[in-house]
Amino acid sequence: MILAPLEMSVPARDGLVLKGTLSYPESYAGAGFPLVILAHQYPSTRDSYSPLVADLIESGMATLAFDERGHGASINSPSGLRVVDTPEGLTSEAFGKAFMSSASKIGFGQIENDILRVASWGANQNFIDTRRLALVGASIGGSGVLLAAPHIPNVRAIVTLGAAGAPAIAPDASQRIRTNLERLKTPCFLASSQEDPFEGGANVTNWSKGLSHVTPRLVAGAAHAMAVYFDVRDELLRFLHQSLDVR
Repeated sequence: MILAPLEMSVPARDGLVLKGTLSYPESYAGAGFPLVILAHQYPSTRDSYSPLVADLIESGMATLAFDERGHGASINSPSGLRVVDTPEGLTSEAFGKAFMSSASKIGFGQIENDILRVASWGANQNFIDTRRLALVGASIGGSGVLLAAPHIPNVRAIVTLGAAGAPAIAPDASQRIRTNLERLKTPCFLASSQEDPFEGGANVTNWSKGLSHVTPRLVAGAAHAMAVYFDVRDELLRFLHQSLDVR
């Protein structure tokens, strides 16, 4: 039986409508699929995960990639359109200015709860094995999934790629992430480049230190977030296969 993709519309706590796509493997053989929820980086969209989504679906996992608030199709709110700012120029200063402006204007402090709502919607769809959920996040999405994880039952694995920008979610977010990782004991795979310009490498080191259930992976260079995917692809997919018991 072939299962068509489902388009998601989920209201956030502040009324903004979050949009995403639930995609199933090619055929259903009578057992529920594990579900991987994917939160992307600023200023991208859910489509940035296309290579990973294709790999996961081919491996027998369902995926739910969504547009973060203010990105892609997730821009409609009760007060009108809310769209992240785009950097004016190619400098790090321009990027940082636009990111911080977006955090305030769009409400990045809501990302943690957004991910909870998206995961809840996905877990309540047909043909999903709610006992096998995984969270994947890149950059600000990585920090978001690490903050949301304690509130989502049955998370069997967490993956981040260049997790960064936690202070834009909340002033204490970095410390809360470390505390969450200490308490959760959920298998985690935290990856980044060593010279990530947004402190992704430093976050991997600080958040994983001394935790046997957290696998840190630092690769050479300064690529950020999903740009490191092909450097860690085989290890990442193997981690998800094992954690979600995909055969």
